[in-house]
Amino acid sequence: MSSKEKANWDKSAVFGFYVYMLLLFIDQSYYLIIERSLISTYLIFWAGLILTFGHHFILNLKTNLFDK
Repeated sequence: MSSKEKANWDKSAVFGFYVYMLLLFIDQSYYLIIERSLISTYLIFWAGLILTFGHHFILNLKTNLFDK
């Protein structure tokens, strides 16, 4: 892994973490108000993973296309 790819992964991991936190905040707030879950835990899990790896893929694609 090059230093640019590592930097892209670090950015994507932080992005994924914030996605998880945002979805958990929305779900917990809804649960406290309505007393039932709005988002399933499976959706939260897969959304975070897919967005993390998707963000990493897009950043690497941009890096490879524009740094040549």
